[in-house]
Amino acid sequence: MKIINNVFLITITLFSFACDGDDYSEPVREPKLTQLEVIGRGTAVGELKTIVHPKTGETLEPVCYLMDLVDPITGEVIGSLQDCVVDNVANGGGTIISRVITSITIDGRGTIQAENQVLQTLQSPAEALHFKTSFTPTENNIINTTFEFEGQEGTVSLDGEVNLTNFDQGIVTFYCNFTIDLESI
Repeated sequence: MKIINNVFLITITLFSFACDGDDYSEPVREPKLTQLEVIGRGTAVGELKTIVHPKTGETLEPVCYLMDLVDPITGEVIGSLQDCVVDNVANGGGTIISRVITSITIDGRGTIQAENQVLQTLQSPAEALHFKTSFTPTENNIINTTFEFEGQEGTVSLDGEVNLTNFDQGIVTFYCNFTIDLESI
């Protein structure tokens, strides 16, 4: 009986040391949430580019438009925004759905790249060369991030206007409000 008691005491002692470690003492990290609001604006000439999709590796040949990225509070230019229109599908009824890859580069902070199915709604016939453009993703549409934003995911949404008055010359004027919701993963 004494041997059983000694084995029992030794086993209990070993279990208490094993369970007394810091295995469960680290607090659970909450994801870091960040929201940015920026404006893409300017008059741009469409440029045919060859790009590689950062997630799929697919080679694409979109028409890209480069514009200023503006802080909506200060009005200062804080970087650049490039919209690359991969394809367009006319749905009738004055709407077009475009697959667009948007690259938002904030000087000194990094780049956020998102892929979207953008809804474009034409205005009245008198303003047929103006249209509203928007997308509100319900799931992660960020396909690449760099520097300060690296490893984050989330959504990039848009509410804006596009003017195609000089589209025959390849010129498009943009005024687009972007909301970026990021979450560290």
